[in-house]
This record gives sequence, structure tokens and C-alpha cells, in this order.
Amino acid sequence: MCGEIRGLWLMVPCLAALAAWPLMAAEEKKEPADAPAAEKTNQEKPTEEKPSGEKTTEEKTSEEKKEEEKVDPFIVPEGTPEELVEYIDKVRKTPLENPQMVVKARRALRRAAEHIIAAQPEEKQMTHAVQLKMQLLGDQEQLAGFAEELKEDGHEKYARMVRNFGLQIELAKTERQDPRNQKKAIGDVLRFLEESPPEQADSGLALMAGKMAELTGDNQYASEVYRSAAKAFAAGKDEKLAEFARTLAGTSRRLALLGNEIRIEGRLLDGGTFDWSKYAGKVVLVDFWSTWSGSSVADLSKMKKYYDRYHDKGFDIVGISCDQRLADLEKFVKKRDIPWAIVYGKDKPSPSVAYYGVTDIPTKILVGRDGKVMLLNARGLKLKEELLKLFGPAEKKK
Repeated sequence: MCGEIRGLWLMVPCLAALAAWPLMAAEEKKEPADAPAAEKTNQEKPTEEKPSGEKTTEEKTSEEKKEEEKVDPFIVPEGTPEELVEYIDKVRKTPLENPQMVVKARRALRRAAEHIIAAQPEEKQMTHAVQLKMQLLGDQEQLAGFAEELKEDGHEKYARMVRNFGLQIELAKTERQDPRNQKKAIGDVLRFLEESPPEQADSGLALMAGKMAELTGDNQYASEVYRSAAKAFAAGKDEKLAEFARTLAGTSRRLALLGNEIRIEGRLLDGGTFDWSKYAGKVVLVDFWSTWSGSSVADLSKMKKYYDRYHDKGFDIVGISCDQRLADLEKFVKKRDIPWAIVYGKDKPSPSVAYYGVTDIPTKILVGRDGKVMLLNARGLKLKEELLKLFGPAEKKK
């Protein structure tokens, strides 16, 4: 499970990638989301008297129109959805030399996307057009209007995609705002997930809401957010989403650990069963790690230092491996001469990995002498300071 969640996250539009798109860099005047394409064109360019001898657009031949398009690359051509997709690609590759060109390009792309949607294209083309238009819309009101249009036209799936995108935008905007604003945006996401069984594309939105809840610093609240999201995903029939729901429920369980006892299951590398009761009365760092995680490997030298300094005073470490291949793990542990217990499952990682929804590697949890969790994120300076408080200064062993 340690690596499976990454694929689900990639199923939704990437906000970072959209923000980096050059055409999103300039603002344009807002247009009503529900205005027909023809009306928008008239608004943007006032009707002028046709000079004597000049043909109207309808009177021009296809060859004349093509010549016009060569001069101005932002005139949207008539054509099939396939041809319009090609036109969109061409516009996105056109060098934009000034803000006016940026505005023209945005308008052209939006019109091309609207033409594709109106043509009732194939699924791939429809998805491409809907994603493009929603990226170009200026605010939540326009996104909401676009979603409503799609819903009225019978495109429920795409309406949900647009609403999902709008909620991601709102979450991202509240990242550095008052926690009350963050909780409102998170609440909107949870209500969206509860309206109907979520789809795979909604998994990234759920994770984003959960991570935002963790940023509030209220672990109990974050635990409740993950639990609510898990309940929504569990309502579906898709097995991948059911597995995702179990991961969310596990994350909820882990965030509620502070002040409570932790459960660890699995086997030791010598084949024996791991016995958590043997650590009673000790301060224990429970480390969910892997040999393929650069951060896990980089942490080993510090962990060995703490182990050497404080082990005789009642400090210990339990490593819970997220590796998929036991042979790789055994080879690594032997080569690095790791002195503490390493826990694994029968033929896959310990059940505790899924039970606590561990997806961020490494995840380090500090357990006190009473067997209850003291720190959920016991890394770096936090761990160093806590060990110093618990054991005091320790001389380095010769």
C-alpha cells in the first residue's frame, strides 16, 4: 500500500502544473459564464459597418478563411473536434510576446474548447476541452456556472470534474489563511464527497483536504476529516476506491494516536513473531521506513547515534519496513548493520502499515514509557529535543 496511493493522486488535475502554464499568467476581463459564444464575440468586437466590396465571414471561401488564419493565429477555425484539438496545440505552442497576445490566446483557446464541447465529441476530446475551459475560467462563480451548464446538458461526469477542480482551487487559496477559512473549504469538500459515491478522480481532492486539515495543527480535527472522507469512499463498489477508503481510515486512526497506545504486528527478520510487550517501560521510536526512501536512509546515521547514546538509559527503536521485497530488506539491514528490531509481515509489509494508513515514508512516532504516543512526527529537531528532555545530556561512547 505504501506506493499505491501515488497513482490515485495523479488521476486529478495537478494544480502546480496548471499554475505554471504560461497562458495563465495574465488576467483578462471576466465574461459571463453563461453567455453564448456568439454573443461573447459581439461583445468583444463592436459591430462595424462593412467597407464597400469587403466580404462577410459567411461570404468568404474556405481558402480565404485559411489565409486569414495564417495572418492571425488566434482566429478559431471551423472544423471537426480533431482539427480543433490540433488548433489548440498550435496556439499553446505560439510564442506570446506581450500581454495582448496572452489575452487573445486565452480567448481563442476558450472558444475552441466551447466549439468542441458543443460538437458532442468522443470522450477523450470532451475531457480535453472541459479541462481546458475550466483552467481558463477566472473565478468560482464562472466555474459553478460552467458546471451547471454541463449538468443541464446531461454531462454529469464532466460537471463533477469542474466542481472538483473548483474545490481544489479554493483549498489551495486557503493554505495560508485563517484556520476557519480552511475548515470551511474542507467542509465544502466533504459535502461534495458525500453527495454521491466518489470516483477515482476525487481521491486527490480528498487527500488535499486531509493534508490541509493536518496543517491546522488540530490532529483530532484532521482525524475526523480523514474518517469522513473514508466513509464516503467506502460507499462505492470499486475495489481500488475501497482500498483507498481503508487507507484514509488508517490515517484517521494514526492521527488519533496521540496520548493512546499503538498497535504493532508482524515478524522479525529471523522469522520470530514481534512481541511489543517486551518494550514496556521503554521510550521507543517507531519508524515506518523503507530501503528505497532517500530520507529513511539519510536518517539512519542520526538514529544510530541516538540509539548508542540512550539505549542503556531505556531508549529503543523499532523499524517497520514498507519494502515490497523481503530479500532486498534483509540484504540492506545486514550491510548497514542495523542493531534494532526490524518488523515485516508474512510475505509483505507489516499489517500495521495499512492499519495506520502510512503513505509518507518515513513516518516516525515516539512512544513514552507508559506505552502511549508522545509525538506523531518525531523527526529532526523535535526528536532531538524530546530525547534530551527525557534522558538528559549523554556522553558519546568511545
